[in-house]
Amino acid sequence: MAFWNTDLTTEDGALGAAQTGGFACLLGAALGVFGLLFATGLLAEARSAVSLLFFVPVLVEIALLSIAGFRLRAGKGLVWGSVAALVILLELLLKLAGLNIVGIVINGVLLVGIVNGVRGAWALRRGGFDTEEVAAVFE
Repeated sequence: MAFWNTDLTTEDGALGAAQTGGFACLLGAALGVFGLLFATGLLAEARSAVSLLFFVPVLVEIALLSIAGFRLRAGKGLVWGSVAALVILLELLLKLAGLNIVGIVINGVLLVGIVNGVRGAWALRRGGFDTEEVAAVFE
């Protein structure tokens, strides 16, 4: 099973996809924390209100990705994961506009993981997994 092609026909596959999406969200939040720490060092001398406004969207993104990560790791979080995917997509578009190649690759991988997590959460919510089909593999 490839990273971008998850098996959502079984409950284990859907839960694995949702947990992978949660891991991608938590990884994105960790990257946001590291970016905030580096920006704090760069903005240490600039203590104006305008420079402090830089931190508000980053803190919102970190909180959103953390909540979505924990919800997706639990196999839930369809709404939170969708909002997190939109935020990462917006960030990806901004990095495309700035031609930040490393950021494009990182956010692309995070976006694929989060979208698969949302798909897994959707499959878990929908339910209807056939246990007989899974058991037929071992016969």
